[in-house]
Amino acid sequence: MKYPYAVGDLLEQRNTYFYSRYEGRAFLAAWCRQRAGVAALPGGGAPDEAAARSRPTDRLLDDLRVEISARLADAGGRQTLDRLVQRFEVSKRLHGEYSADWRPVDPADYHTLERYLCFGEVLELAWTTWAALPYLNALLKCLDTLTALAGRLDVGQRVRLESLIGREEMHVAALAKRVGLKEIRHDD
Repeated sequence: MKYPYAVGDLLEQRNTYFYSRYEGRAFLAAWCRQRAGVAALPGGGAPDEAAARSRPTDRLLDDLRVEISARLADAGGRQTLDRLVQRFEVSKRLHGEYSADWRPVDPADYHTLERYLCFGEVLELAWTTWAALPYLNALLKCLDTLTALAGRLDVGQRVRLESLIGREEMHVAALAKRVGLKEIRHDD
């Protein structure tokens, strides 16, 4: 069995996860193998030049990371993160700036992979802090996108992605154990 959700240019051909069936241990093992395969991909791409631009969403993610890490995120910060998660869940994209009603200001500004990497790091912190399933769910989808496009990441970004993958697998394994599933392994 293959893990089908981390294949292709997922910023252009976005996944639809609606009504996805759970396919048992074989599916989870395929997910593990897919994630482990990222480390074996050829060297990373050139640094993401667009990442040097600090767009409002990028600053928002930086602020959220600091607030959650320092346990300073209040209800407003969490509400902002929830809104960003909702926007990502709907579009599978993160735009550089959103209007007051959370519509993309520039609908074409969604290609900066650094933004997705920062979003993944914020989601991982949010899951660790609040254990709210929407954060883990969005993290899985964000990492599907990042692992599918890992060849475009520079070396430093790849290191961060591999660290996120390790934490993602740890969180899924802990959740599986909590709900009574046996250990998930790559070779199942």
